[in-house]
Amino acid sequence: MNKEQLDELMHVIDNMNERLDNPITKKLQLEKTGHAAEKLFIYGKECEDCRQQFTLLEDQLMQLNNQGNIIEELDINKHRKQVKEILSHLEKKHKVISEGYYLSICMSIGLGPGMIFGLTVFDNIALGMSFGLCIGVAVGVALDANAKKKGLVI
Repeated sequence: MNKEQLDELMHVIDNMNERLDNPITKKLQLEKTGHAAEKLFIYGKECEDCRQQFTLLEDQLMQLNNQGNIIEELDINKHRKQVKEILSHLEKKHKVISEGYYLSICMSIGLGPGMIFGLTVFDNIALGMSFGLCIGVAVGVALDANAKKKGLVI
């Protein structure tokens, strides 16, 4: 696995993005596929599973690219399943997260203490929920920014 393979794969993804209709490119999740391919390349230097996943992704994208403008639903589903497996591997083994991961987690966690705080201190649940939500959003955005700075976001 070398840089030329990654460049060629990214070129294929760009080509498919330009050539295919917008609904098909959304179904194929080509942008997410490109980010996943970059992460596989980075982690593939020390992880055998990443090298295998990269090779499988490369083969599948070449096959999809060779099909032309008409891609069957079965092939789309197969591709989406493979991208899901790749993302699952990256999340479990390499602690890579999706964009907005911590925001969604912290926002929901902040609501609980906010409700309790609102009922006990202000005697107003709505005020407490908004307070907890704001705290959760602030913490989530900070954690997401930290993860992005470390290069752990797909």
